[in-house]
Amino acid sequence: MTTIKYTLGTRTALTTTALDGLVGTTATYVSAGTITLATASKTPLDVLLEVAVTPGTVTGNKQVVVFLKESLDGTNFSTGPESGTTATDEPNLVFLGVVPCNTNSTQQRATFSIAGACGGVLPHSVKVICKNETGAALTTGSVYYQTVDGEAT
Repeated sequence: MTTIKYTLGTRTALTTTALDGLVGTTATYVSAGTITLATASKTPLDVLLEVAVTPGTVTGNKQVVVFLKESLDGTNFSTGPESGTTATDEPNLVFLGVVPCNTNSTQQRATFSIAGACGGVLPHSVKVICKNETGAALTTGSVYYQTVDGEAT
């Protein structure tokens, strides 16, 4: 019987647009960056995404919502907001998960599976979109990713 041996890649910082200071009172979106999942040599089985944020004094929904925009070629991405406060096209984003932020001024961290959100198969590339619903500016914020590779043994 064949078994799959899973190996984890290096934890890599993604954030190219700082999440720090992201205004939260009006549910602002920000693009945390793009991850290219498919390369000429291989495509991982999954990619784990870690989002860490520290809010100010939270009110309202007390959370940061994490979404994806998918691309089949790394150039053309699905529709949806990447900045600002207009939520009209939010339903076009792929929901990844929520980072609960119930405690003021305390770093909160959550890990998500990108393959799980994409129906089990990774697209060529994704943009990570965060929506601050804490009701306060974030004092710190970062996004990391780690590949999950597999080999049959």
